[in-house]
Amino acid sequence: MAKNSLLTTKKKKKSNPRRVKSGIGAISADKGYKYFHQKVHSEVESKEYVSIVKGYVRKAYDKPTAQAIAANPDYKIYSSGLAAWCYWTNIYSDKPFAQGDFPEFAGAKNDEDQYNQSTKYYTDKLAALAESGKELVAAKKAEEKVKVTAYKPSIQERMREQLSDIIGQFEEWTDLQPSNDIPAMFDYLKKNTVAQAHIGKIRSYYEPVAAEFQALTQKDCPEDLAEGYTHLSKADIKQMIKFFDTMFSDLDAYANLKKATRAIRKPKPKSADKLVAKLKFKKVDDRYKIVSVDPTTVVGATELWVFNTKNRKLGKYVAQEHTTLMVKGTTLQFFDENLSVQKTLRKPEAQLTEFGKAGKVVLRKFMDDIKATETKMNGRLNEHIVLLKVSK
Repeated sequence: MAKNSLLTTKKKKKSNPRRVKSGIGAISADKGYKYFHQKVHSEVESKEYVSIVKGYVRKAYDKPTAQAIAANPDYKIYSSGLAAWCYWTNIYSDKPFAQGDFPEFAGAKNDEDQYNQSTKYYTDKLAALAESGKELVAAKKAEEKVKVTAYKPSIQERMREQLSDIIGQFEEWTDLQPSNDIPAMFDYLKKNTVAQAHIGKIRSYYEPVAAEFQALTQKDCPEDLAEGYTHLSKADIKQMIKFFDTMFSDLDAYANLKKATRAIRKPKPKSADKLVAKLKFKKVDDRYKIVSVDPTTVVGATELWVFNTKNRKLGKYVAQEHTTLMVKGTTLQFFDENLSVQKTLRKPEAQLTEFGKAGKVVLRKFMDDIKATETKMNGRLNEHIVLLKVSK
């Protein structure tokens, strides 16, 4: 029976997709996984790594796990090796391994072993990222529940964001290694005025990585660690150690620079009211009918006259040259011990009345006209002393 022409359909012409000429898609898979892994490290731009990994994670994991992995800061996903493995697993996982057609590579068995080692290493790494990301996802959901009219990031959040950007730059340099061109990391830190608080965190982040390369040079290096770095030669490992040594040296040098240039906090000057808060003196004396001046005027004065109502001594404090009187607790400071003297008044009522009427010129010789033995002042004030007069 002939086919009904109305039921027949035109056979679609098979289209051959155009080969990608740039990025990770331009790397040939014909030479096997090991070749592909190395080419991703040397030829693919580092900015592609995160998008490749996140794209694979969205397809390979359930939604909660994928969200947890993607919640981690980008610098934790920033790896050419992880990107190469994710892309290969996503696109070429069903492709037969190279059969030894390329003498520069070890052949099918070794290439398959290399892929299996990477699978174990990067599967464990993604599992660790999933665990660390769960808390970040939970924290983010909790924040979304809180309604905030005008959100303002905290200092801690801004610092974390800055640290993420800085480590992102360091990750770019790390991915370009091993190379004889080691970047001027000290100049970068100085130019961008990186906060001193970030230095220790950058060091803590890279110390475990640097320790792995140091361990690779030891005879008792763990087998699983050595397998993870089989794509690197001894010269490459030596260069990586040099790179991290330079990094830590630059971090230490910058930390010392920040310490040397850190402004020393100057104590805030106290007000006159606070300085005289504990000063002991007699405000009013009814017997001699004298009253103390405002004690705050003593601070910054060049001369202070006092009268002790208990022993009838009239005293004069004179500030040291090029300075003024200061108060600390109940004691006067910065007075000239030779010029600051006191004498006992024989007729205090009359002499104090005369003192109250005296101007600056008379006061210059007032102490000299008192016929009594002169003794030096000690700077200590008490509840019997009246603050008679202050000169600025």
